[in-house]
Amino acid sequence: MTFEEAFPLCFYINLGRRQDRRVDTEERLEAAGIKAIRFPAVDALHFSEKYQRAPLPDDFSKFSELEQARLRKAREVRGYDSPGRYALALTQRMAIREAKRRKMDAVMLLEDDVVLHPNFANLFQSVHLPDDWGIFYLGCSHQQKPEWVGARCVKSGYAVDTHAVAIHSRYYDRVIEMLDRHGKTDLGHIAKASDQFLAVLHREIPAYACFPNLAWQDEAQSDLINVTYTNYQKDGTQRNWTHCVKNLLPEMVGAEAKKPVKLGLLFLTRGDVNHPEIWREFVAEAPECVKIFNHPKERIRDTKAFLYGKQIKKHYDTEWGKLSLVEATLAMLQEALADESLTHFILLSEACVPIKSLPEILQRLTVDSRPQFGFRHWSKAVKRHQERMIAVPEVPQDCWHFHSQWVMLDRVAATFVVYQDMTSYFEKMFVPDEAYFATVLRMQGYPLHDLVYNKDLTWTNWEKSAGSPNAWKIIPQDKLADILHSDALFARKFPVGADIGKYGLHRSKKNFSAIVGQG
Repeated sequence: MTFEEAFPLCFYINLGRRQDRRVDTEERLEAAGIKAIRFPAVDALHFSEKYQRAPLPDDFSKFSELEQARLRKAREVRGYDSPGRYALALTQRMAIREAKRRKMDAVMLLEDDVVLHPNFANLFQSVHLPDDWGIFYLGCSHQQKPEWVGARCVKSGYAVDTHAVAIHSRYYDRVIEMLDRHGKTDLGHIAKASDQFLAVLHREIPAYACFPNLAWQDEAQSDLINVTYTNYQKDGTQRNWTHCVKNLLPEMVGAEAKKPVKLGLLFLTRGDVNHPEIWREFVAEAPECVKIFNHPKERIRDTKAFLYGKQIKKHYDTEWGKLSLVEATLAMLQEALADESLTHFILLSEACVPIKSLPEILQRLTVDSRPQFGFRHWSKAVKRHQERMIAVPEVPQDCWHFHSQWVMLDRVAATFVVYQDMTSYFEKMFVPDEAYFATVLRMQGYPLHDLVYNKDLTWTNWEKSAGSPNAWKIIPQDKLADILHSDALFARKFPVGADIGKYGLHRSKKNFSAIVGQG
């Protein structure tokens, strides 16, 4: 379903004195492929003296609850907390009346501080509006746990914010009636604002929302309360009441929210690992918490090799800088996802070694289960990365993110990555494995900045302008210190015979005496 088919009329609400917002909003709408009509907002500054109110005092919090209630009551305008909130509600009522006059089946109301997902047009096509919808949010902040209904939609129990909300014609009159609060009974201990009054209507009008959010509120100066704020993180995840949506993404992809941590180690290699003794000791500390997958360039025939018998079914003729590295990684990821006991998926090379013990990694992921890899938005990437984008015009510019090839994904992020095969977009790109995963997550609507621990998973040392990272036969003390103080869980490059094993970084603290003895 296209946006115009779902919402035949779309207004964006804008104050006449905010031409800056008008320009920004029209640029955002054009980029998202949305045709919208400007609807002039009622300006609270133009209210008669009768409706003007002094702002709350700077020391408002020092007053007693009774005094605070009295001060708020004194500021109310026709049932709303402030002139600005009344003006917005009045504008919304007028816009809905105009939709009714035009006999439109539905109307979408956008505020001029709305931010739309950079891949909005494509993502919205996968949204299915339930037949009974009455109120629909492109994005909102849930204050009760919503119900997952499928096709990027949830049914809302109580959700706030009206930066992107649609009303079906079946409920025009009821919504207009609700937003007219003059002389009516208070609805309880809620802010007297139009988004709260709409949320109350969720009890009687079927309300749905996109999830994850496809639209959110920009962090900007509010014309309602005259402060700079937003209820959303960078990629649209709500900042407040987060417990209400905490388990929705796992539910969305069919993953259990709480499951013992178990790692899928995905080795993309030429042959066997360079340090099999390190990896055997690492895995031996909790073998039931690890499963190994391997895509070697050449089949491993040595029965004593660490990776012997771990090769996946699919095989690609891998070549550095080519798409084949992405394809091989995706093949391992898909095979690993078939094992429902696995919670995290870690991409490794033959030159990698663990620099934390397996129990330490399991403990960390039990406490903080986020995916981990360092990434950069295209605008902050190095020049060579930005130049590579030119080969892939199909990807919306703001979706581009660059990262190391070595990533750790949780089950949710991994499912988003394999949900749709986008490798054809990246066929002409040089070194696509340094952009594919973060960029595809962003394209699929995954809140990358909000949910990924943005630190390198694997410590690597590069010299300026070098074509590949340093390989360490003997690790210098200053580099060892860098490794110890990094947030990484693994490190590379360590060729066969390197001395990294003598430091025992991969062993538990219980073996500390053995480490000292080897030193």
